Amino acid sequence: MNIASLSEYAKHKDGTYVSMEMSQHSREMLDNFVLMNLGLSERVDPNSYHTTVIYSRTPVPTAEHLPRDWTAIATALGYEVFPTKNDGKCLVLRVHCQTAEALNAQLTREGATSDYPVYKSHVTLAYDIQYEVDPHTLPVPKFELTFDKLNVSPLEADYIPPNAK
Repeated sequence: MNIASLSEYAKHKDGTYVSMEMSQHSREMLDNFVLMNLGLSERVDPNSYHTTVIYSRTPVPTAEHLPRDWTAIATALGYEVFPTKNDGKCLVLRVHCQTAEALNAQLTREGATSDYPVYKSHVTLAYDIQYEVDPHTLPVPKFELTFDKLNVSPLEADYIPPNAK
């Protein structure tokens, strides 16, 4: 291990977080769709729309060497309700994104770990929803979503999602 590698490993000592940021155009389209079709009172700020590639409690310092400018396309699959850290529920839009799936597999081979048995590419739409929602009854966007930037950072183990909008 060289000095740069030691430095990168130390930077990621608590783990590594990698996500793909949604393009401005796709954010606007998805936010408009959410406003017009879903009526979510707890929706997230559309500027935070992204898909997580890895949330690894194991350091993956090699992620620092990934290019930051991307173009990745995703298609909406449907919705799912995920549990939150504080025993709440969040509504996510499940997406199929070959780039995110391939990158998740690559980083897993490089040592990334996950708290979940299966990687599910998604975009969080609402945190801590306070009502029951049947995700199977919600309309699904028919347009593609574009992601155009890769973010790599040390894991913030005590990260708290931004407040609902």
